[in-house]
Amino acid sequence: MQQETSKEDISRFQEQYYINVHSEHNKPAEHASDGEIVVFQTRDCYNRLVQTEEKTLEEQVGEEPDNPSTGPLYVDGAEPGDVIAVDILDITVADHGVVAIGCGPFRNKEEKEPFHILPVRDGRVRFQDVEWDIDPMVGVVGTAMPGREIGTINAFEGGGNMDSRIIRKGATVWLPVRVPGALLVMGDIHASMGDGEVCGTGLEIDGEITVRVRLLKNFELNWPVTETKDAWYVNSCGDTCDDAIRAGYMEMRRLIAKAYGWSLEDAAFYMTLRGYLESNQACLIPHDTFRVGTPKVNGKPRLIG
Repeated sequence: MQQETSKEDISRFQEQYYINVHSEHNKPAEHASDGEIVVFQTRDCYNRLVQTEEKTLEEQVGEEPDNPSTGPLYVDGAEPGDVIAVDILDITVADHGVVAIGCGPFRNKEEKEPFHILPVRDGRVRFQDVEWDIDPMVGVVGTAMPGREIGTINAFEGGGNMDSRIIRKGATVWLPVRVPGALLVMGDIHASMGDGEVCGTGLEIDGEITVRVRLLKNFELNWPVTETKDAWYVNSCGDTCDDAIRAGYMEMRRLIAKAYGWSLEDAAFYMTLRGYLESNQACLIPHDTFRVGTPKVNGKPRLIG
């Protein structure tokens, strides 16, 4: 799925090209052709405004994090009705990050939002007397939608702030193209994050994302799909958990039926026998996001590509 990388192949996408809205009207900051490797330099979700624990988060950031993301990248040849693949080749992170209790069951809204600045040393993070290896992932991966302005804090049919902890090195994210060039945006790296991000943040951190972009022509895809070594996952969202889960299951059922030559009913039977349901972001306003998965099967066609 991924090839060797040479320095001559890489285009660096500077972090000063940051935006906080997915829009077809955003001017492309860079172009890439099918198969090209690009490095996205990204800022943490607080736009580097959190510098000390001596001041409150509200004093340093305001009411809402900016969630700046880098882009957009115009993928040459991508047209509505196509799909782009984003191969995550590498993720590197800075030497410290921020974690906060921003929402969810542990937040007391009558009090100031608690947070910590945590160091990252030798690929490990420490909280209290517990230390573990970082597992960097990408929160925002998205394309633009026609006629819509969507903040990078949000998830939607084109991806956006999916906050899926499996969008890590080695994964591929398949995204629908709805506008010419796709207008790919990436950012919101977390050095460590639990499923559901139940407090509202992971370890929010600056970093670099090295990706390869590939183009698949004329393929129907209604929601982003994450491909791992062993499985496929539809990433979906909705106003309620039920809405999000239903959307993911409907798309996964359609993809399985199409790839395997099965009826929709048989695909539904298969999913109840072998499907996965996992939380991406259970604390996101206004949408909850989930991933609905199925294992790869030897001898069966790929769901995409």
